[in-house]
Amino acid sequence: MARRLLILLSTLAASAAAEELPLWEVGLGGGVIRIPDYRGSGEAGTYPYPFVMPIYRGRQLQADEEGIKGVLGESSRLRLDFSVFGNVPVSSDNKVREGMDDLDPILEIGPMLRYKPWTALRSSQSVILDLPVRAALSVGNGVRYVGYAVTPRISYRRQVDLFDSPWKWSIGAEALWGSGGLNRYYYQVDAADATAQRPAYAAEAGFGGTRLRTSLYHRDRQKLVSLYALYDNLQGAVFEDSPLVEQTSGWTIGFVVTWFVFQSKDLVEVKQWEWITE
Repeated sequence: MARRLLILLSTLAASAAAEELPLWEVGLGGGVIRIPDYRGSGEAGTYPYPFVMPIYRGRQLQADEEGIKGVLGESSRLRLDFSVFGNVPVSSDNKVREGMDDLDPILEIGPMLRYKPWTALRSSQSVILDLPVRAALSVGNGVRYVGYAVTPRISYRRQVDLFDSPWKWSIGAEALWGSGGLNRYYYQVDAADATAQRPAYAAEAGFGGTRLRTSLYHRDRQKLVSLYALYDNLQGAVFEDSPLVEQTSGWTIGFVVTWFVFQSKDLVEVKQWEWITE
C-alpha cells in the first residue's frame, strides 16, 4: 500500500512557486489507484486505501507532495536531485505468472538532472527536461540490487483556474531503458518455469517503451487534492515478445485527497523550482 502511494505521489505537481509553509506536516486522507500488476500485464488491481502522509521541508532532504528527494544543487535553470520511486510487488496469482515466484517491490534510487529550457510568467508556465538514472533494488526479505533504469522525460506545466481556485496541471512524455537485470526481473521465463503456454524466454537490456502522464493538483493550507493518469506503451520494447507481456498498452489512474491535521509552528520559505518563472 505504501509503495502504491509512493508511485502516485511521485507524479504530483508542486505547490506555489514561493511561499511560507510549515517545516513539517502530517496529513490524513485516502485515495484510489488502479494499476496493472506490472507493465504489459493483462491484469490490474483497484486499491482504495486510507493513509498517513508525512511532509518534511528541509534544505537538502524533502518529503513532500512530489515524493521523497534530496536537493544536491540548483540554479534558475539547472537542478540536481536525489530521487526515489517505487513499483508494486507482483504475485503469482497473476494468471500468466502462475507457478512462478512472487516478485518483491522494486525501489528505484538515484540522481536526476533537471533542466528548465523555457518559462513564461503568464499562467506560471514552464517546460522541464529530466534525466533520472536510478538503481533498482528489490525490497522484501532483505534488499537486493536488481539493475538500473534510465527514463528521460519532458514535461509541460502551467497554472489553471478551476472552481475559483488555482490548480497546477502538468503533462509529459518519457522513454524507458532498463538494464538486463531489471528487464529479466519482470520478463524472463527460466526453463524451470516454462510451460506449453509459457515458453522459456531470455530478456535483454535495452529500450522499454514510452509513457504519457498527466496530473491535476490543488493544495492549500488545509488540504491536498490530486488526480493522475498514466498511459504505458510497450511497442518496440526489447521484451515486447516475452510470454509475460499480454498487452502492449495499459493505464494507471488514481486520485488523492488529504487533510493536514498536524503542522509545525516553524515556517520555512518554499520555492518550488518547477514553478519559478523569470
